[in-house]
Amino acid sequence: MSRVLLNAENQITDAFGNNHNGVDVVKKYNQLDTIIAHSDGLVILTQTGIPNAKGSTGTRSYGNYVKIKHDNGYYTLYAHLKDVYVKNGKRVKKGEKIGFMGDSGNAYGAHLHFEVRNPNNKVINPTYYLDHDLPNEDRQITYQSYDNKKRIWLPNVVIATNEYAGNFGNAMGGVYLDTYRMRVHDKVKNEWLPWVKNRNDYAGNLGNAIDGVQIEDVTYRVHLKGGSWLPWVSKVDNTPEGYAGIYGREIDALQIK
Repeated sequence: MSRVLLNAENQITDAFGNNHNGVDVVKKYNQLDTIIAHSDGLVILTQTGIPNAKGSTGTRSYGNYVKIKHDNGYYTLYAHLKDVYVKNGKRVKKGEKIGFMGDSGNAYGAHLHFEVRNPNNKVINPTYYLDHDLPNEDRQITYQSYDNKKRIWLPNVVIATNEYAGNFGNAMGGVYLDTYRMRVHDKVKNEWLPWVKNRNDYAGNLGNAIDGVQIEDVTYRVHLKGGSWLPWVSKVDNTPEGYAGIYGREIDALQIK
């Protein structure tokens, strides 16, 4: 069952991606419904009094909305509401009514625009969370790298800390990562290797240096062997800004926030 609709199963009318920061949802089949809080949390932002405003931009484009900060640091946002039932500062419980679906703001028909943001307030793909829990606040998300020179997996490090995975001077040959989908570019084969997710597999060919990294839904950067840290990357595409690394230059450390 839906974690955001009171009475029914989700029907996605517009998917995440292509400059769409959330998913658009109605109640099957093409019906309206009351909106409920995904999980326990604190209402930190609301906006009311916005009519339908096709073509609007910025905050106004969300129309009437509710943003909740959850106990694990993640955020959910519910936009284009007809009615908002809660106020800033209210503590809400999972399943509590917070509004009713509408077409306020930049909307072409009544629906719910639903977003999930990580603890850095960065938008992530919310589709999975329409009917699943948010990441567990008690479980730290970690990653680790393989040291080609020492031929060992280095210790786990925690995302969103000042730690990094790697040994300066020793090329990386593989990466394990919790939760997020990633792939790496094999310097020896000069090709991107298959995408992996969670710890069912690692990204890389042990012994072959990595010279590019792509990770979905996080901000990340790499350190070049014999060089320095490259700029942070927050997207994944085929442009030079869509991956971390420089083809032909070995990577010896990875940092994720």
